Amino acid sequence: MAHSPVFSKSRYLEGLQCPKLLWKRCNAKEEFPPTDEATQAIFDQGHLVTDLAHALFPGGVEIKGVADYDALIRRTQDLLPERVPLFEAAIRVKSLFARPDILSPNKDGSWDIFEVKSSGKVKDVNLGDVAFQTVCYEKSGLRIRRAHLVLIDTDYVRSGKIDPKTLFKIEDVTALIRPLCKQVEANVERMIKIREQKSCPEVKIGLQCSDPYECPLQDLCWKHIPEDSPFIFNRIRKDKAFGFINEGFLKATSVPVERLSATTHQIVHVCHSGKKTHADLKAIKGFLKGLEFPLYFIDFETVGAAIPLYENSSPFEQVPFQFSLHVLDSWDNKPKHHAFLAEGRIDSRSAFMKELKSLIGPTGSILAFNMDFEMGCLKRTAEVLPEYQEWVKEIEKRFIDLMVPFRRFDYYDPKQMGSYSIKAVYPALVGGTYHGMAISEGGQASREYARVTFTDGVPEDEKRKIYDGLLEYCKLDTQAMIDILNVLRGTATENKRSK
Repeated sequence: MAHSPVFSKSRYLEGLQCPKLLWKRCNAKEEFPPTDEATQAIFDQGHLVTDLAHALFPGGVEIKGVADYDALIRRTQDLLPERVPLFEAAIRVKSLFARPDILSPNKDGSWDIFEVKSSGKVKDVNLGDVAFQTVCYEKSGLRIRRAHLVLIDTDYVRSGKIDPKTLFKIEDVTALIRPLCKQVEANVERMIKIREQKSCPEVKIGLQCSDPYECPLQDLCWKHIPEDSPFIFNRIRKDKAFGFINEGFLKATSVPVERLSATTHQIVHVCHSGKKTHADLKAIKGFLKGLEFPLYFIDFETVGAAIPLYENSSPFEQVPFQFSLHVLDSWDNKPKHHAFLAEGRIDSRSAFMKELKSLIGPTGSILAFNMDFEMGCLKRTAEVLPEYQEWVKEIEKRFIDLMVPFRRFDYYDPKQMGSYSIKAVYPALVGGTYHGMAISEGGQASREYARVTFTDGVPEDEKRKIYDGLLEYCKLDTQAMIDILNVLRGTATENKRSK
C-alpha cells in the first residue's frame, strides 16, 4: 500500500508559523526563491555544529541520506537493536516522519533525544521542534525518557583544539516539551487538512512573517506593500505598524499624524508628505563643534562563528580582520587613506591593533558610524591583548558616533526611507551607491572572508578577487563618512532651517 506523503518536522514548524507558508511549500514549491547566501551560510554552520556535537556520543552511527525515506527507515530499524547512539535516525509513523540529530540509548531500554542548535539559549521554536520528534518516536514504540537541546556555551574560550565537551552545554527540556507534545497530533491533523486544500488559505501579513524565522515568501506576500509603508517609522513596534496597514493605511503618509506620538515619526511623516528634508541646524552645529582635527574615520570588518576560528576567542565573537582609516587634517586638505586586511588563517588581532595604534595620533576626534560596534571590537580585543587596554581607554574618550545626528533625526532626508544606517544615509545624502560592488554589505564581507580564508582548496585568484573587494568596500565606508559629514557641514551654513 502506498504511503501518504510524509509530514516532517520542517513542515510542522512551517505550519505553526503560517498556514499559507505550509500550503505553498507543499503545493507551490516553484514560488519559493532560491536559498540566498546568508541563509545557506546559516545552514552550513548548522551542519558543522551538528557534526562536531556527534563527538559527544562515542560509537555513534550516522544514518546517511536525504531523499530515500524507506531506505533511511530500514537502516534505522536495523540499527536500533544494537543500542548505540544514532545520528539522524529516521522514524515514520503513519504520515509523521522525524530524524532527530542524536538518539542515545539508556541502560533501562529507553532512549534520549538530543537536538543540536547553533544557539546559546533555548528558543520556543526549538521546543516545538523537539516535541514533534518526541511524539513521532513514542508513537513508533520507542520509549523516550528525556529530551535535550545541545546548545553553544557562549562563555567558551578556545584554547588549542576545539573541545566539544566544553564548547557545548546540554539543556534538559523534557518538562518544557511535554505540554507541547499533547498538542502535536491535533496540530498535525489541522495542518494536513490545510495541505490538502485545493486553494491557498488567505492570511494577512503579520508578526508571523518574521517570527520565528524570516519567511522566504515575504516578497510575494508583501508585493502590495509600498516602500514607504508605516514600517519606515523608526523603531515602531511591529504590531502597531501591522495595525496601521490592516486599517488600510498602506503608506506612512496616510496615517493620521495625530496618531503618531513619537517625535521622530512625526518628522518622517512631515518630510515624506512635503517631500522635504528636515534639518535641526542648532543640533547639527553642536555636533560639528565637538569635532577636533585631525579627524580619523574608521570602519572595521569582522568574522565570527559558532565554532570559534581563533585561539582566545568565543562562539559568535566578532573578531576584526580588517580596517579602513581615512585621516583628515583640515577641511581644505584631501584625506589620507590607510588599510589593513589579514590574509590567511593566522590570528591577526595583534597586527591589527599594532597598525591601528601607529596610525592614530594622540589628539583628534575618531569617528565611526555606529561606534559601539568598533568600540566593542577594540575592548574585546584588548581583553585578549592587555597591552592595549590603556590605549583603548584613552581613545574611547575621543570617539564620536557619526550616526548620532541621524539616529536623533537631527537630519532626515525622505530618501532614507526611515533608516539611519550608513547604507541608507550615504545614498540619500550623497547619491553614492554600494550596488555593483563585489562586496556590498557587512554580512557578505564576513561570509566571503570566512569562505575564502578558512575553506580548503579555494583558488588563489578567487581569494585575491575577494580580498580586493573587501578593501574596496571597507574603503568606501570611511569615504562615505567623510562625504556625509560634508553634507552636514553644508547644511549647517544655511541661514534657515529646512522645512
